[in-house]
Amino acid sequence: MAVTTFCAISDIHQRLDQTRRLGPVLESAHWVLLLGDLTQFGHRREAAAVMEALRGYNSRCLAVPGNLDHPDVLAWLREQGCCLHGESRRLGSVGLAGLGGSNPTPFGTPFELTEESITDVLGEPLRAIAAAPVRIVVSHPPPRGTAVDRIRPGLHAGSRSVRRLVEEQQPDLLLCGHIHEAAGEDCLGRTRLINPGPLAKGGYVWVEADEGGVRAELRYLDES
Repeated sequence: MAVTTFCAISDIHQRLDQTRRLGPVLESAHWVLLLGDLTQFGHRREAAAVMEALRGYNSRCLAVPGNLDHPDVLAWLREQGCCLHGESRRLGSVGLAGLGGSNPTPFGTPFELTEESITDVLGEPLRAIAAAPVRIVVSHPPPRGTAVDRIRPGLHAGSRSVRRLVEEQQPDLLLCGHIHEAAGEDCLGRTRLINPGPLAKGGYVWVEADEGGVRAELRYLDES
């Protein structure tokens, strides 16, 4: 069975020094998945600079914008043909469904969605990949009430709608970001959840998938 590999990173925040360090890993993957916050409150110009740096190592990049990316970043990603927000992709045995932005925050960041909108935006692509042997969700916001959305003990900041959709659809893997301090792993039913944390801390997820299933590992640059 042919294996498709992915390198997933999140919350780049224009830290191009870290993309250079990650270069050999990016080159070795079939696809690079960007889990949002390419910029630090930036626009399409800043997003283009980040994407140009990444494409220097791997031209096959797919992305969702984060809540710190202005809405014109979403428009630019769509123009580039590499956007997963509200969209699905089938790559061999792998089906991808994407969600960018975030559920509402106390800070009024540039790209936030109501929980109702999140249900619509992610629900449709999730249904579109229902028949794929392997289903992966690429989401900037994590599911609510899990280890990957915990700000501190007893306080969670993820999306209730993402959680509900995961519980209902049970994809194989959900990759997320957004909550820097919640890097790590968890599960919701049979769905594995991984938040690599911000790229500044060196985290990324290495994924291998084929018709037999998906294997994913949270790694750090210093351990590569």
